Amino acid sequence: MTMPFQISDPMLSPYTTTITDEARRRGIEVRVIDASVPVFELCHGLCSVRCYRSLTDRVGAVTFHVTQNKYLAGRFLRARGFPVPEQELYTDFARALRFLEQHASIVVKPCTQWGARGVSTAISTPAELKAALRRARRFEPDILLERMVAGEDFRLVYIDYRFVCALQRRPACVTGNGRDTVRGLIAAQNRRCAMIDRVHRIPLDRETARFLEMSGLAFDSVPAQGCRVTVRRTANYHTGGTVHDVTAQVDQDLMELGNRIVRAAQLPVAGVDCMRTTDGRHTHVIELAPDLAISPRGGAIIAARFIDYLFPETANRSPHSV
Repeated sequence: MTMPFQISDPMLSPYTTTITDEARRRGIEVRVIDASVPVFELCHGLCSVRCYRSLTDRVGAVTFHVTQNKYLAGRFLRARGFPVPEQELYTDFARALRFLEQHASIVVKPCTQWGARGVSTAISTPAELKAALRRARRFEPDILLERMVAGEDFRLVYIDYRFVCALQRRPACVTGNGRDTVRGLIAAQNRRCAMIDRVHRIPLDRETARFLEMSGLAFDSVPAQGCRVTVRRTANYHTGGTVHDVTAQVDQDLMELGNRIVRAAQLPVAGVDCMRTTDGRHTHVIELAPDLAISPRGGAIIAARFIDYLFPETANRSPHSV
């Protein structure tokens, strides 16, 4: 029995509707199992596939557990020779402080959260470390410490172990008008973004305030007309970052790195998150995303390839199929 959609249902999020709209266009039935999660089935002929957004029951439970846990994924990748920043699972403050002293600037993040929830970046002092640990603990007890690496943030998308696209993620910023405060500019930008996707917003939280302080600004600062102000270090879409399709510009070696990773991890559908230095000489794999949470940018081609993978007999019904 198909359940009715509610306006607050996660089934109406772009991460789900991008997939379900493409499926329906091809005559594939969408059966909602639980709209609040959201879990649904795609059914065509005698074939049905259970989905949680882009995660399907074709990915093994152990594979998902290893790859969605940032600490376990890092150990898995490092053991196979892939470039991963130095990491350590938090056990006590004294040991965490030694890790900070070794690396000068670190990232603190919960092990299994997504969308930058509980993440603090560029931590460089004991006081900042204590605050970052408190913030991460609000989401879960398992916390990862990671050496901070700078560069360009990419998500490489693979479906059926084949490269689909490269998305560059850039930190949230606002543009001054000489009148409104940073707080007002953020609020106005959040209202505009909410008309497209309610989860795409810049948080007015301590992490945003801390980054502004590092830049000599505050929520009450009034940027000059035309002045672009980066308000957060993380580039995640869920914290107001922007996503840009750079498939045509991405280097072949970066695509091949991602391909080796998804095959080693046995992830047929995945996002591989990398930081590459601006000179292109060094790349670090930051995270794996077995549920890649399709964002509007690049969404059409990703959804089409996803449905091609699940129901290849319908591939000729989409202009984005190969």
